[in-house]
Amino acid sequence: MPRMSTVGAECLAAALRSIGFDAEVSPPSNDETLALAARFTTGEECLPQRVVLGNFLRVMRRDDFDPAHTAFFLPTSSGPCRFGQYAPFMRKILKELSHEDALVFSPTSSDGYEGIARDVTRFKRTAWRAVIASDILRKIHLMRRPYEAVPGDADRILGEGIREAAAVLEDRTLRPRRQLRRLAGALEGVRDAFLDMSLKEAPGSRPLIGIVGEIFLRLNSFSNQELVRRVEARGGECWMADVGEWIWYTNVEQQRKLRDAGRRFGGEMAGAKIREAIQHADEEALLKPFRSLFSGREEMSVREVLKRSAPYLPQRKALGEMTLNAGKAIAFYEAGCDGVIDISPFTCMNGIVTEVFYPAISRDHDGIPIRIFYFDGASIDLDRDVDMFMELVVSYRERRLVKSPKGS
Repeated sequence: MPRMSTVGAECLAAALRSIGFDAEVSPPSNDETLALAARFTTGEECLPQRVVLGNFLRVMRRDDFDPAHTAFFLPTSSGPCRFGQYAPFMRKILKELSHEDALVFSPTSSDGYEGIARDVTRFKRTAWRAVIASDILRKIHLMRRPYEAVPGDADRILGEGIREAAAVLEDRTLRPRRQLRRLAGALEGVRDAFLDMSLKEAPGSRPLIGIVGEIFLRLNSFSNQELVRRVEARGGECWMADVGEWIWYTNVEQQRKLRDAGRRFGGEMAGAKIREAIQHADEEALLKPFRSLFSGREEMSVREVLKRSAPYLPQRKALGEMTLNAGKAIAFYEAGCDGVIDISPFTCMNGIVTEVFYPAISRDHDGIPIRIFYFDGASIDLDRDVDMFMELVVSYRERRLVKSPKGS
């Protein structure tokens, strides 16, 4: 399966193993990834597609690759995003390489991914817990890494946390209630390890940068040329929009469409409400050990995020990542961030549209610096641009410390 982020992909692979799949994550990206993808692409494809393809091609070059016993996991969806073309394109390449025996496992969002397994309800709950667990691990990792006294400590603890969470998620013998308790316990242990780290600075003392953008690119550090670490190297701390946000958004959209179709009180709406309640309960159980640590860093609900985006990119008109990113930028401002970075693929419609509105959002919110960084796989002078952005952030932070952003 694709390595969108290591923590998220490893946890989701564990969820797949819990229902009998021998799931593993594609290798970490490197220069060979893009070189192999270039043999089958024209350069007009978005960077995430090329990264996913290149890593799958690397898997095909392994000595133990057996097409008859391999499936490539590529979920799909409808809509204008090129993501919907990943699976058909992959099938075309497999045919060209005479690997027709290999499968492209492509469950679709059009049926809520019901075709993914026989026990789809159990899997979807485990997968949801995998998403929340990985979001929590990513969040605490980014909160502690900039302040570590021993370089590599935070990455080491994160790696251990991923393995512990995955061990719980993949255990087929655990009933749902026990699985939740075990997973919360594993996360609590990781929390304690992060809190025991030796630090060189007081946590929270650095300028805080909110990270939004296209979901694959902002999470895949190879594709964004380690932008988060570059910000940290220049004295910043990053708070990244989580993956769970997208799941909550799809829930909101499903219910909106049901209301628009006149099915406000039907069985389908009742099922959507029940599922949402269960998801909230699971999220609360896993977040409970982190409430004090995440105080002031709580995630704004998606419904509130959509309210923030309404004057700029309203939900009914814009849809998808563009309206979420606009609203999330405002949410980060209200939470006290000192700047916002949008990470997007070059030519991505979501990034292009949102970029038009960022100046107005910045102007209406005390002039908070907002910068979009585009990536297409080519090497760019990223350090210069990050330096310029961080100068704006420091200047804004000095002014903000005198006047609260909520009172501006």
